[in-house]
Amino acid sequence: MSPEKHFFRFPEALDPSEYIFATYYVETPMDPHEAADAIAAEQSTGTWTRAKYETDERREKYGCKVVGVYKVPFEPGSYHILARMDWLDRVGDEGKPLKINAAVLRIAFPWANFGPLLANMLTAVGGNLFDMDALAAIKLIDLEFPESFTKQFRGPQFGIEGCRKLLGVYDRPLIGSIIKPCVGLSADEIADLAYQGAKGGLDFIKDDELIADTVYNSIKDRTKTICAALKRAEGETGKKTLYAFNITDRPSRIRELYNIVIDSGGNCVMVNAATLGWEVLRELTESTGVPVFAHRDFAGAYLRSQYLGISSEVLTKIWRLAGADMLHTGPIQGKLFETDEEALVNARACLQDFHNIERAIPVSAGGQWAGKLPINCRKFGHTDFLHLSGGGVFAHPQGAEAGARSIHQAWEAYSQGVSLEEYARDHSALQEAMAYFGSKS
Repeated sequence: MSPEKHFFRFPEALDPSEYIFATYYVETPMDPHEAADAIAAEQSTGTWTRAKYETDERREKYGCKVVGVYKVPFEPGSYHILARMDWLDRVGDEGKPLKINAAVLRIAFPWANFGPLLANMLTAVGGNLFDMDALAAIKLIDLEFPESFTKQFRGPQFGIEGCRKLLGVYDRPLIGSIIKPCVGLSADEIADLAYQGAKGGLDFIKDDELIADTVYNSIKDRTKTICAALKRAEGETGKKTLYAFNITDRPSRIRELYNIVIDSGGNCVMVNAATLGWEVLRELTESTGVPVFAHRDFAGAYLRSQYLGISSEVLTKIWRLAGADMLHTGPIQGKLFETDEEALVNARACLQDFHNIERAIPVSAGGQWAGKLPINCRKFGHTDFLHLSGGGVFAHPQGAEAGARSIHQAWEAYSQGVSLEEYARDHSALQEAMAYFGSKS
């Protein structure tokens, strides 16, 4: 890794429309400035040694630019949590234990190097960095995109505003649920559960991420029974419900499954975005006529460590660029690994100004039920989110219809400034939910 400081530039010396800015946390025995220069070289024009055609002119035009190196305190012993264990035995030139430096680095990537392609962009800003032996820890914290780059993407086709218009719901959080149990149900059983939830007032229901086009419950069978059940519920309540059918499959089959959903009258689809791939999600969203829910299962494999991988905020931005209308952003006081603050950062990444890209719906899911709705509302500070409960609806002692109703009743209590305990006295669905789920959460 070359120590040449050839890649440093002041941010004001760059045309921001030509660069994507990446922020990293690193731990390394190298001087942080040398590490930043090595990263800039490795991920653009350079390698471990200067090549013949790596001219200064080529570096200037196509090379990454280091625009910030900020040393931070290092806590001894933290780096080896996910590094190779032989780091513990390494010594420096004088036979002493290696001194590890920690820093935050900010590097500008010329996006002409990879164009408006998510897979290629992530190869540039990540790629070999996670394999570098000299980096004991590296976490991609943030990506900042210029409008010149985001204009190459359509982004969410529906997002918050579009989904609210489809549902006719504008003045409260969207209330949704996940079919439970996750697997093993027949098409008729799922349709019955969906009918009950819709009768209780659910705005949104989705397949669990564990079921897609299975032998015992195919998309073809499931769409027919569920769409018929939801049409019947709408006829009785006058209220529309979006149902997200999981069409995760081989890329070549996704269009076929999507067409089955639409031909059966379906109004929403979902994919397991982290396992499916960035550009496959984008290909789907740019050719659909219904909202797309992006589930993040498996993403925790590269989100959870503070020393390795990417941040969930980065992931949220990428999926929003790829066109997801609804994004799983982690729960508020739920059962998953994020703190509430981390989940709110993800939610803000769905909602903040993103040039031409529409706002996506942040989804609070994982251990949610009626009692968590007021907490979500207070933490979010607004109602532009989807409150998604699975067991909180389908495990309700009085059934799924009452489970859905209990969440609406929790909203009614919150919006009127009444405590859940007081409101529950005259509303049995909420009363039962608090007695049953309150003892478990």
